[in-house]
Amino acid sequence: MRAGRRLLPLLLALALGGAGGTSTLFDYVTFDGIDYIRWSQEAGRALVAADLGPEFATVECSFGEDLRGCPYGLDASAAFLPAGTRMYEVRGHATGFRLAAVWRERIFLYQAWRNPKARRGGDLYALAGKVREIQVQRGEPEPGTARAASAITAPADVQALVEMIVRAPMRRPRPHAVGEGRYWLTFWLTDGTTLERPYFVEGGELMGGVAVPEDFRRLLERALRE
Repeated sequence: MRAGRRLLPLLLALALGGAGGTSTLFDYVTFDGIDYIRWSQEAGRALVAADLGPEFATVECSFGEDLRGCPYGLDASAAFLPAGTRMYEVRGHATGFRLAAVWRERIFLYQAWRNPKARRGGDLYALAGKVREIQVQRGEPEPGTARAASAITAPADVQALVEMIVRAPMRRPRPHAVGEGRYWLTFWLTDGTTLERPYFVEGGELMGGVAVPEDFRRLLERALRE
């Protein structure tokens, strides 16, 4: 079950309707029209049994098991999780933001990246009141290497960034060239877990179509200079 951080341009292209073979390149599940993804490496702690809420749904088809009969975007589909895998709510979080899969006695966290019904950033990333620190670095972190990130810990700055996200209007996610400038953001939540998403500087877009204002970039760049 591998996810490709460096395959973000291909992943975002899927949002424009081009599935094809690229759906095998990242770890996703789809329920109720919402696409969730999982990175192979997360900075935060892993989920444990106490994090699981009620059972939410069951994976009905797997791209890895049925290439033709389980296309990307089909409801109750998954990239690598086998059919029959049970999905659970994550305690303290909306199901439109997070789901957990239990497979072979392991728990996997899936977090939304695309929701066509979302109108504001908070509909996609339900972060209000849940973030204690934000780390930012230029470019994407190399797997297995130490991160060179700047930490934003001042409560006023953290709150300002989160508010800009949850209030931001949504637009259709756009494809992004490999060389396009981006910052990698790690949101440390109060429960010790994280949400990691790229912010594309030129278009002012947080992954998933969240159109944050210019002040968002300015605050991040101030943190990078300090």
